Amino acid sequence: MSKIYQTPAFKSDSALQTDNDPINALIYTLSNGLKLYMSTNYEEPRIFTNIAVRAGSKQDPSDSTGLAHYLEHMMFKGSPQIGALDWEQEQVYLKQISDLYELYRAENEPIARKNIYAEIDRLSCEAAKIVAAGEYDRLASVLGSRATNAYTTSESTVYVNDIPSNELERWFQLEAERFKGVTLRLFHTELETVYEEFNISQDNDGRKIFYKMTQSLFPNHPYGTQTTLGKGEHLKNPSHVKIQEFFKTYYVPNNMAIVMAGDFDPKTVIALAEKYFGGYKAAEIPPFQFEAKPTRRSVIRSEVFGQTSESVQLAWRVGGVHTRDTQLLRMADNIMCNRKAGLLDLNLLQGQKILSGSSSPMIWEDYALFTMNGTPREGQTLQEVEDLLLAEVEKLKAGDFPDWLLEATVREFEYSRIKGFETNGNRVGFMTNSFTNGLEWGDTVRNINTLCKITKQDVMNFAQKKFKNNYAAVYKRRGTDEGVLKVEKPLITPVELNRSAQSVFAQKWLNQPSEPLKPVFVDFEEMIERAEIRPNLGLEYVRNHANKSFYLYFIFESGSHADLNMALAMNYLQLLGTNRYSPSALQREWYRLGLTFEVFCQAERSYISLRGLDESFEQGVALLEHLLQQLESDDHVLDNMVADTLLRRANQRKNKQIILKNAMLNYARHGADSPFTHFISANDLHRLQSDELTHRIHTLTQQEHHIMYFGPKKIADVVQVLRDNHPTPSIFTPIMSNRSFQHLETERNRVMIVDFPMVQAEMMLYSKGTPHYNMREGQMSVWYNAFFGSGLSSVVFQEIRESRALAYSASATYYSPAKTHDPHHYQAFVGTQPDKLSTAMTALREIIKNPPLVPKQLEQSRQSVLKQIESERISPNSVYWHYRALKDKGLDYDNRQNLYERMQTATKADMEAFLDQYVRERHFTFLILGEKSRLDMNFLDKVGEVSSLNLADIFGD
Repeated sequence: MSKIYQTPAFKSDSALQTDNDPINALIYTLSNGLKLYMSTNYEEPRIFTNIAVRAGSKQDPSDSTGLAHYLEHMMFKGSPQIGALDWEQEQVYLKQISDLYELYRAENEPIARKNIYAEIDRLSCEAAKIVAAGEYDRLASVLGSRATNAYTTSESTVYVNDIPSNELERWFQLEAERFKGVTLRLFHTELETVYEEFNISQDNDGRKIFYKMTQSLFPNHPYGTQTTLGKGEHLKNPSHVKIQEFFKTYYVPNNMAIVMAGDFDPKTVIALAEKYFGGYKAAEIPPFQFEAKPTRRSVIRSEVFGQTSESVQLAWRVGGVHTRDTQLLRMADNIMCNRKAGLLDLNLLQGQKILSGSSSPMIWEDYALFTMNGTPREGQTLQEVEDLLLAEVEKLKAGDFPDWLLEATVREFEYSRIKGFETNGNRVGFMTNSFTNGLEWGDTVRNINTLCKITKQDVMNFAQKKFKNNYAAVYKRRGTDEGVLKVEKPLITPVELNRSAQSVFAQKWLNQPSEPLKPVFVDFEEMIERAEIRPNLGLEYVRNHANKSFYLYFIFESGSHADLNMALAMNYLQLLGTNRYSPSALQREWYRLGLTFEVFCQAERSYISLRGLDESFEQGVALLEHLLQQLESDDHVLDNMVADTLLRRANQRKNKQIILKNAMLNYARHGADSPFTHFISANDLHRLQSDELTHRIHTLTQQEHHIMYFGPKKIADVVQVLRDNHPTPSIFTPIMSNRSFQHLETERNRVMIVDFPMVQAEMMLYSKGTPHYNMREGQMSVWYNAFFGSGLSSVVFQEIRESRALAYSASATYYSPAKTHDPHHYQAFVGTQPDKLSTAMTALREIIKNPPLVPKQLEQSRQSVLKQIESERISPNSVYWHYRALKDKGLDYDNRQNLYERMQTATKADMEAFLDQYVRERHFTFLILGEKSRLDMNFLDKVGEVSSLNLADIFGD
């Protein structure tokens, strides 16, 4: 008999702090039930914040799916104070619009619906005239906020900001006003934006697999019956009334938490929370109830279709976060797949039995899932991949894995936790998940610490009980998806945005002073120590004072642009063993030591890296040197690697992201001979000899290189370990020179189209600029990007998304080069419906040429740049990489100081001059990916010379 379950309400923690807490979180509950989660970290004067609501898509009404997610979007539109210029009159408009949407939902006759929507559009344009659109986003930008955004899950909605620590009180003021009530202004343009997000999901094969999987396993639970984005018909028939009801029901203090980590005094945070949120009224929260179903006794099979490569995904349902299942699931998952020595890693990936694969847990409050996925090798069927995955599950059940793997897994958890908690964002994410999952903080901390108590028999018993023939199998096949929903664009009149207007709230808020922060710039000579390991081999060293983790890099100033075979040799290396270790035994040894070993060959540099806990440093270096010197070739492994390399190349042609952002963009920048098409031909791949590749590895450290270490050891100790374990010749072999690629001039407008079956059309704009690094140009581009093209308060976002509802995603960026002799360039992106593309292209070209230089908005973006520099601190673990990036530009000092000085005196006239010299008269190459038959070719012919490209053109056949 089935049983009704009720999701437990969140309880107050009995204590402010918990023993053995890795982040020393302090938990405080206001009298109205609002919870504060606080973790102090004084490494930089910033605070990462989440405001979390325990309500997501599983609380959506069944006839209004997607509501929680849409409400998330509307929470950025302001309040009766934020953004309001005449709230009394605006309320009248909003009530009329709300009533019209209720009529629209009830009406079925097409012409009548069209007429109602036309009236909604008219009233919305009138209402927009008395609104300071985008004011919340601009005020967040004034704070110097980063990462301003939000996300919705099945069980939560979370609002994100990363602010300077001196702006804590103004942040509290702003957020307290925002959460007083949802104001559904600029509704119909945002609605169309959300629908564009829905269209993106229809082109995302990963989402299709996920939806099919959850539908199979949760046929009577919202996890499977409704998605976070919602159904298309519900998005097109929204209800203001239901959104307001949802807000009033769930956006109450006893269902919310303020979560923060960073530089603050907890007593001050508590006082500010009481001051600004203490007056919110608690309310009874309806319990979430669901009818539990018995465990299935059969396999549920289904298929999805799309353009990416074929794959199979399996999933088993287990208990949710309030059960012990989730702890056992985490351990079982890491034994199955830990990217090093898991069953799947060694037997299927290292053994070259499938092209790619992994496992992962998906943990929710009511249930959790164990998922496995695999991509077939050439000639392999999806059924064969499924059988291989299931065979590894049987090994898990039988305990066919070494006893020490559990201990190594706990060590890996510990290392991941140490590294993760170095950042405020990860601390906040960890605390937020605890709250939204309905766990008391003490239980969350204890759950981490109990992982080490799980035994091998526990894992076996869990797998035997849960992983039976009761799974869902989703076969992703390549082909046309006949179920996609294609709609015509609605009639939406562009909303006129009041860029210079400010609400009374904003005026008062902006006039409040905040204690200034003093910027801190890095002295690289002081931070980076240097030593000689032996003649011509240097060590660059940064001390880690924070914890016991380290990383070590051997760096070679030569990459795939110099030697294509080296890139292959490095891939080959990771599949081989030595005279002492088989390939799988070697991977187990890395994992046993708690170390990660990687080699990778970039365009102009190659790296050997080692990272982990410091206790294993010397053993790791010794094992690394053994591997490099005693690597043994294997012809069978090479043959498989060549076949898989060719298959991966073929699969790239099915991925729209790679087609547009790699193949097409490289073609526009460089022509047919580009870094993307610079690869070894199939014929040459088949001619490769195993011994040739292993010889390249054996002689790798005989080439010129240098070494970088970050960790807790003293520099003398590091030098000694390397002298003892890292043999090098008396004279190094010179490295090969990297070849260069020409950068094509953008002398006229051109349009390049690749015909590809998809719901949306995606467009990138590319334009080459100054042919070498120019510091002053780079400085102004930082301000330009903050004002024009990045963030929720930017001109591109406001014009393309908020005013005209032309796209969910739109951006424009003025790029400075990474290397001294590379060019600056301009790049923009819009993803939209094909019938909106011409309008979107016209709008984007217009605002690039003539952006609205509203003095207040310009000044706010300038202040935002200054505040971010003032509050930014380059962490010790990234100092070296920051230094290397500057060195590539020909600089040996922290150039943020120059930027800071430049921004202090920058004026509107400077921006005008920058636009005149570098932006307004640009020509562009317009790269369009989509179904050509749905594009307005007459319009595109007027934009510039149109060329239709095929995949062979851009992939270099």
